Amino acid sequence: MNATPRRLRTDLPFRRVALVLSGGGALGAYEVGVFRALEHAGLEPRIVLGVSVGAINGLIWVANGFGSDALRRTWSQLRPPSIGIRWETRAIRALGAFLLALAALEALLTLGELPQLGVTALLARSASALAPAWNEILLDTLAWLLVAALGAALLLRSGRFEDALVKITPAADPERVQRVLGRWLIVLALLFPIPLLFRFAWPQRFHLFVLLLGTLVWLVSRAMREDRALRRFALRLLPETGGRGLWRTGARRRLIEELLPPAARERLARSDVRLILTACEIESGRIHYFVNWRDPAPEFRARIERSLGVVRETRGVGDLIEAALASSAVPVVFEPVKIGALDFIDAGVFSNQPLHAVIADGADALLMVLVSPSGCPPRLSAEPNLIEIAARLSQIANWRDLQTEMQRLPPGWTREGDPARVCVVEPTGTLPGSLLGIDPATAAVLTECGERDAWDALERAGWLAADPRVV
Repeated sequence: MNATPRRLRTDLPFRRVALVLSGGGALGAYEVGVFRALEHAGLEPRIVLGVSVGAINGLIWVANGFGSDALRRTWSQLRPPSIGIRWETRAIRALGAFLLALAALEALLTLGELPQLGVTALLARSASALAPAWNEILLDTLAWLLVAALGAALLLRSGRFEDALVKITPAADPERVQRVLGRWLIVLALLFPIPLLFRFAWPQRFHLFVLLLGTLVWLVSRAMREDRALRRFALRLLPETGGRGLWRTGARRRLIEELLPPAARERLARSDVRLILTACEIESGRIHYFVNWRDPAPEFRARIERSLGVVRETRGVGDLIEAALASSAVPVVFEPVKIGALDFIDAGVFSNQPLHAVIADGADALLMVLVSPSGCPPRLSAEPNLIEIAARLSQIANWRDLQTEMQRLPPGWTREGDPARVCVVEPTGTLPGSLLGIDPATAAVLTECGERDAWDALERAGWLAADPRVV
């Protein structure tokens, strides 16, 4: 990090600097460090284009008046559940089907006075030592029928359950649900011996089953938060059977809305900074460029259409939030975002650095932020999992797209010169972390790397004043 922050040179000739923020999932914390350097240098771009996580970061940064503090605080607390990546919810459909089948079997066996053949019979020997009375049989039967109803509800309404988790779990405290479950398990364990001591009718076998199943869920949930092997196992065995994505949109929407309080929304509505957020429309395969200004120039529309794109005007902050959600809907990982009658996903797989769009909008200089070196795609880990392999394909596509975009820049748009018209902020090697590796400690390292690399890039491009005392 630059020990003595320097300002932009006073004779910098560029008046419409465009900032292009690429996607990269959890590596987006790197961009926050870049924002911090730009803030200290006094660089306020007139055009901000964001793809995927870059769309979210760019939107929040502009809304906060080019201040990076809110984003930095958020990334320092961000965990996978904060954006909706809850491994527990992937088990909901499987758990629902299991409960439905098990409860139906237990109910039939109980009604037929054959509880000893039940799946949970071995676990309930202590509770069934006394001959069951008919009132206990009926209570057990009713309890299992309620479990069957719960299993059917979980099987058919797993998305609603995930939305409920989003509402009751603070973004900064994703383990709250696990703590509440642990407390309820303690209560159930303390209540278990009471019917045996006072000899009154109670669905004791059902009570024991719920206690054991809840304990198993708690242990697996705990392990999944701390063990990568278990997370990989769950990813392979528990896909979202709906087929639209592993996780939903609610948590990301809530996170963005929390970062856009009324003052930030008002500032964003008044801002004259041009925002361009991209997302891919599934049906047509065209990339839509969501813009925050009225009546884009015909030349701009024509240039976007030649690149198989569509220009879409937004009608307020709400539209920009939906555009950022659509831009960050990583295929397979998150469900597509519906805007109007159309479904959208992350366009970063196809165009992660659409430089042509900002040039078409009249930019006279370009500051591009990459989360991997422009020379070659980053290396895979020794034992890549499904997500890492998919991310590799995305990285290769991004690298190829970047080379094509750079080759098509107008004459004179290079990294050479004093000052250079193109400034590229990029890491010198592979950054720590991965697409979904959201972790506060890693985010802190990424932020520091981004700030350091931004100062180096501004220096190389000749955009900084020679004397750090120049203000």
